[in-house]
Amino acid sequence: MKFSVAASFATLAATTIAGQDPHRVCCEALGAEKQLRGKVLLPGSVGYDAQLNTYYSANAALHAWCMVMPESTKDVQTTVKILTKNQCPFGIKAGGHSAFKGSSGIAEGVTVDFGHMNSTSYNPDTGIVSIQPGARWGSVYEFLNPYNVAAVGARTSVVGVGGFTTGGGYTFHSNSHGFSCDVVKNWEIVLADGSVVNANSNDNADLWKAQKGASGNLGFVTRIDQETVKGTLLWGGFTSYELSERDNVFVAYLDFVEKTEENSPDQAIIALYYDFTGFSIRSILTNNMGVANAPAFDGFLALSNTSSTVTSGPISEIIPQFTGPTPLGLYANWFTGMATNTLEALTIIDDLHHKYATMMQAAAPNSNFSTLVELQPVTNSMVDNSVKRGGNILGLERVVKDGPVLMWLVSLTVDTEENQKVILPIAREFVDAINKAEKKAGHWIDWVYLNYAWKDEKPFSHYGKDNIKLLHTVSKKYDHNGVFQKLRQTGFKL
Repeated sequence: MKFSVAASFATLAATTIAGQDPHRVCCEALGAEKQLRGKVLLPGSVGYDAQLNTYYSANAALHAWCMVMPESTKDVQTTVKILTKNQCPFGIKAGGHSAFKGSSGIAEGVTVDFGHMNSTSYNPDTGIVSIQPGARWGSVYEFLNPYNVAAVGARTSVVGVGGFTTGGGYTFHSNSHGFSCDVVKNWEIVLADGSVVNANSNDNADLWKAQKGASGNLGFVTRIDQETVKGTLLWGGFTSYELSERDNVFVAYLDFVEKTEENSPDQAIIALYYDFTGFSIRSILTNNMGVANAPAFDGFLALSNTSSTVTSGPISEIIPQFTGPTPLGLYANWFTGMATNTLEALTIIDDLHHKYATMMQAAAPNSNFSTLVELQPVTNSMVDNSVKRGGNILGLERVVKDGPVLMWLVSLTVDTEENQKVILPIAREFVDAINKAEKKAGHWIDWVYLNYAWKDEKPFSHYGKDNIKLLHTVSKKYDHNGVFQKLRQTGFKL
């Protein structure tokens, strides 16, 4: 039964006086604040369920004590002061595209949801786009179209700006510009004490660099100022092949990666799928200047294919096709790792995929589940462009010192929670088998990408001791009481 927010807070207030339950204390304090009037959602109130439906993965859509929907930086300042004063556990949600339980929502605490802070502005004189964390990349690209510039953002429309950028951000422009975090000229951040700072190469430079990969560990990022790239055209799409072409596709991929030129606009990814129709293999080829059939793709273009969606157009019109494989509201699970850029490493992953997807199907024959294994390169050009722009804390310099490497993503999407209970343990066995086999063959590389990581993969532990030291130093400097390590419950901690 629905009831009014005012009545809800009246009930909470009465119960708070009697019982002092933490969740009632926190939500009553937030709801009583004039600055946040109409911006605090309680279970059963209008908008609460609607916000739960905005999560990419049903696993992450947890029922918080209440949700705060800030609409301005001042709202965030007010929110963090109340949370810290009352020692309220909290979570942070920007676009909500993380997969695991506890990634961007909280059950025992308050979710701070940036869904209403979703605006984008652009300064033609500086070429800087300013984006609030709750915006989704599809809307950002559409906003920038009239200016004939593009953002260095996600490759699917529904991904949120905040989590993607603060976690790194692998993009169509990574070979030519680095990760999304690398083109950030300034972060506006609300710190644990409620103050607002700007972090850039001149002011709070340590925080500026540390936030490039730190995720939600240092404060509430309330605005991201990024450099843009000229032009909006993107050439790209899916190309499907017969399974018998697998080795040829792998060889074309390896050749492409090894020959990737500095600042190349080209990108190639291999996608291995399984669903009720069976196994399939595709390439995802893109050129961020809109050039069709660039010479870098000759190896792929020489192969026969069964279908292709490749086309040219504004990036805002091309990326919806990439969004298709990531529908909202199902039970999604992501895992990641890294290996050498070799045919044996690729073959190990694909052979294991066939083995374990078949086991999943046998275990839950009536489940509508799918698996996706993405194989994508981390190149020297990506890392060099990161360094040129002031560096980040991802620690990839040592990883690519001997050449480009392979980053893999395993995604399991399941229709129901009951089926997930059966299939997920097998998926975890699959991931463990990949790591064990790659280690045995000498192909395993010690690095984990935060934006793809499962909750127990501890990405920060793979970023190198110097970067870990920087993160801890910056955390203690700007959050000396450890609010974002103790009260924040979502995502990965240092």
